[in-house]
Amino acid sequence: MSDCETSAPRRAHEPFGERLRRLRHGAGLTQRQLAGDDLHPSYVSLLEAGRRTPTADALAVLAARLGVSTRDLNGDGAPGLEAPLALAEAALGLGRPAEAVELLDPFAAAWSSGTLVADPLVADPLVVRAAFDHATALERVGRPDDAVRVLETLRALDERAPGRVDAARVAVSLVRVYRDGGDLDLAIDLGERALARLGPVTSPSVVAHVELVSTLAGAYSERGDLLRSASILDDLIARTDGDPEAQAKACWNAAITATERGRAADGLLLADQATALLSTAPDPRGQARLRITLAWVLLAQSPPDATRARAVLREALPLLRQYDSGLSVASAEAELARCELVLGRPDVARRHAASALRRLAPEHRIERARSLAVLGSALLAAGDREAGTMALDESAQSLEGAQAPRQAAVVWRSLADAHRAAGDLARAFDAAQRALDAAGVVTEPVAPRAGTAARPRPRRARVSASGTNG
Repeated sequence: MSDCETSAPRRAHEPFGERLRRLRHGAGLTQRQLAGDDLHPSYVSLLEAGRRTPTADALAVLAARLGVSTRDLNGDGAPGLEAPLALAEAALGLGRPAEAVELLDPFAAAWSSGTLVADPLVADPLVVRAAFDHATALERVGRPDDAVRVLETLRALDERAPGRVDAARVAVSLVRVYRDGGDLDLAIDLGERALARLGPVTSPSVVAHVELVSTLAGAYSERGDLLRSASILDDLIARTDGDPEAQAKACWNAAITATERGRAADGLLLADQATALLSTAPDPRGQARLRITLAWVLLAQSPPDATRARAVLREALPLLRQYDSGLSVASAEAELARCELVLGRPDVARRHAASALRRLAPEHRIERARSLAVLGSALLAAGDREAGTMALDESAQSLEGAQAPRQAAVVWRSLADAHRAAGDLARAFDAAQRALDAAGVVTEPVAPRAGTAARPRPRRARVSASGTNG
């Protein structure tokens, strides 16, 4: 046999079955001889006919008999993937994630955990790239659980075969999906481990550091660990001086943390700085998402600048609808609802909040809870006390379940105010107590009045020696 017969040269879009048949003929083997004692000849026939996909074990047997690597035998790991992948990446760039999902779904078996992790040699770079794009598209169409399955497969592949996966990008996506789903402890644990693995900030890793630290800081902020969030962002800003895009993303997240720490004026300066730095970057998706943050910071000013915030959000929405996910559009709609509440238009606020909720999947626990809180406030302002208090109660309990006690405390306090305004002092007291519990404030237990049952209180957030939630 000559080298050219056994080297398995790549041929564009060559189906696996045709490649297997060509290599078998080149090796001078019959189907029975190729099958040997490990496989059935009919199985080889089905593979060559394209009616079966080889398992990792079968692929290893066939490659050994043909004298080639499993990677060469498998080709790109998913025959015909190259063209659909190019179209899927173009669709993602144009803000059409559903189209990308449709293009990549037929190839998903190539990056299932059984295929990709069992034999890392099968992990062709094209397949790995397609798997990551598939996860990105799934996240953007509101299928975070499906996205997590793909991302965790990529993370497992990286553990078995380091270097085959862009570990930092996978970590950023996992931290973001777990954070948005309310699993903040897991998001933070993954983010910290990935950050330690990434090492010092160097020129080749600046982008990875910015994305990872920004996403991790967001998870800390959601959980209420504002000091840790501010610390890693301040460090990032200092280390990325001179890189406008990196500085923009660091300032962007620092604006959120500063505002949440009660320094809304500083938050606005940072948000405006991020907007200026990002204005020249070819990143319409990032610019649109930054406008959501800017609007949120404007509403936190004293007094709230709802008119400018509403204008900023109206500019952002067309770009978000084109380039980003339903989650980001819902976030913008929830902020629009808050603007309308400040401007005295509760019916308009209710419509925006309801639209936001329709866009969100059940897995988007924190964003759903926020939208419910805005909806509850709008309903109360419109005079529907029963529906408004129900929405606030559901929001507060969801935030507690999503490990966001600080945000839950704010909603419980709003609910206490609503009950107090309605003259229901018992329920107002109960909601106020829940707010204190969520905030981690220790109070002396109060005996229930005669004839009433004591309402179970949620577990308080533990406070560590450093002052952050444990």
